[in-house]
Order: sequence, then structure tokens, then C-alpha cells
Amino acid sequence: MSVNILIADEHTLIRRGILSMINTMSAGNAAMEDIHFNVIGDTDSSTELVSLLSHQHVDILFLGFSMNSHSPVSELNGTELVKWLAREYPETRIVVLSPYRNSNIIRMTLEAGAKGYISRDTCERMLWRAITTVLNGEVYIERGLMDSLLRRDTLVGQELTSREVDVLRMLCRGLSLTTISAIMTLSNKTVSAHKLRAMEKLGVQTDCQLYCLLAQTRMFNIAI
Repeated sequence: MSVNILIADEHTLIRRGILSMINTMSAGNAAMEDIHFNVIGDTDSSTELVSLLSHQHVDILFLGFSMNSHSPVSELNGTELVKWLAREYPETRIVVLSPYRNSNIIRMTLEAGAKGYISRDTCERMLWRAITTVLNGEVYIERGLMDSLLRRDTLVGQELTSREVDVLRMLCRGLSLTTISAIMTLSNKTVSAHKLRAMEKLGVQTDCQLYCLLAQTRMFNIAI
């Protein structure tokens, strides 16, 4: 059995790490005698990602949650990118690589069409389980992340929409509302409304409180 794998992440270290772990598994796992992993490429470009998916059959796509590049789908990121890829390439099983452990993000990513969700702390054993699970048509989430999901560990028990999550994530990257509006092709007023609704759900009233809460919960990476 041959399994075509594609790795897409903006961080070279992450891509090389996943590739090395796959090669290590292939060399030392007796259970894989009948499985051949063919890594057809790794990329930090959404343009190259779409090109590879369009011209080659990909069984499993390891996708970084925050791809950052210039392409026809560059305005799509996070859950929106997952949703687009799942719709355009339904035969490809998407396993998201993410630094985010918040249950809101995990749930929305799976609802968008991802078949797996793993953290950057994953090991060869977890990676092997993720691969075999999604190949069997099931959904894989790391145990620690699954515990959080089952506890519905949201900040104040209210679900954030995908738009609200994307606005918060880009704010944490240091982007202004004007820049976010351009990226999301929305008006400043609409983006501001998403931000204010998210703040209301999170129970904060100022930008300072928002950043402190997001930093404490590690929902997103905060740009410093």
C-alpha cells in the first residue's frame, strides 16, 4: 500500500521535523511492512500547495494552521483554508498541525473538514496513530486535546465564530483593523463588530484585557 503525503507549513523546522519523523517510523515499525509512505513534497507556499494537490493524488495533507503567503487563496487561512481545501479536494485527508490547544479552534477545524488535529508537541507514536486513524476513515485528535474538547473547555462557555477567531488571531499577529479588513475583504466596521462580539463572549472590555486573556489561555500566539 502506497500513501502519498504532502506537508504544508510556514515553518521550515516543522516541515522537516514531520518529514524526519515519517522517515523514522518507516525505518523502525514492523507494522508498516505493507505500507510505503511517499512524501511528494513540503511547502510553505499556498500557491505550491494548490498546484501539488491539483496535479498529484494526495492521501494525507499535514497542514499548518497559519499558512502565510501570497496566492489566489492567501486570504484564506485557519479554518477557512481548511474548509476550502476540504471542498476542493475531498479525497485528501487533512491533518492540521497547530500550536493552539483551545477547544473552540479544535471544534471549528474539525467542522471545517479536517480529519485530524495534532499539536506541535506530537511524537512519532502519535503521528503514526494519526496517519493510520485517518487512513481508516476516522478522525484523530491527540488524547490531551481530546480531553479539552470533551470538557468543552471554552473560556466562558460561549462559542466563537470562525470569523471572530480569525480576527482575534490576526490581531494577535499585530495586524491593524484596516489590514485585517483588507485581508478578509470586509469593511472596517464589520471587522470591528467581530472583534467586539468576541470580546463580549470572552468577558473582556478593553484591548489590554483581551490580550492578557489570550496570552494566559494560549489561544493564539501573541506577537511581541
